[in-house]
Amino acid sequence: MPIPLRLTIAVVVVSAVATVLWMTREDQRNRLVWDHFDVVKPNILYRSGQLNLDQLEAAVRTYGIRTVISFQFPGPAVARERALAKKLGIDFINLPMPGDGFGREEQFREVLAATDDPERRPVLIHCARGTCRTGAAVALYRLERDGWTLEDVAAEMARQTYRHGWLPGYVYGMVQEKPCAELCEPPIARDHNLPIAEKADAR
Repeated sequence: MPIPLRLTIAVVVVSAVATVLWMTREDQRNRLVWDHFDVVKPNILYRSGQLNLDQLEAAVRTYGIRTVISFQFPGPAVARERALAKKLGIDFINLPMPGDGFGREEQFREVLAATDDPERRPVLIHCARGTCRTGAAVALYRLERDGWTLEDVAAEMARQTYRHGWLPGYVYGMVQEKPCAELCEPPIARDHNLPIAEKADAR
């Protein structure tokens, strides 16, 4: 093989490898955006979908996160996340909820308690995709802590691809000073959300 051809092939291979490495780094960095990462309120509350460990560590260091709250059910991903939080010296709270976001009021109140505590914030909350469970928690925060209108909350939920901008009835039911309910979906407790006793009665 002529030397010029070998040199050309070598340059192409090196360029391809460099491109793959660059794209990998960009993928890891941009996943913060792809997984619905967003600033709810600077230095207080952040939201996202499930980040891998490198992304989570980057978020913690970039935004000074002190508390991570996961709405995922316990499993290997939660265990790894808890271990990373311990390594980084930050708090980790697991508040498992069904994927439709139909959580218990005390779980959502625990999120508000964390954001109210200067020693525990900034707080990062997340679920699998950063939409339903995370969106419900952010909606309650906006209504009770930021005093947003229902229309503003619905618009934000629509931007985050949650139920076309409808406020879930169970979130509206928890709000202490309720705004107009025209944009509120009625609360629907699906079977897997019911306590064991209620499931037995329903059969």
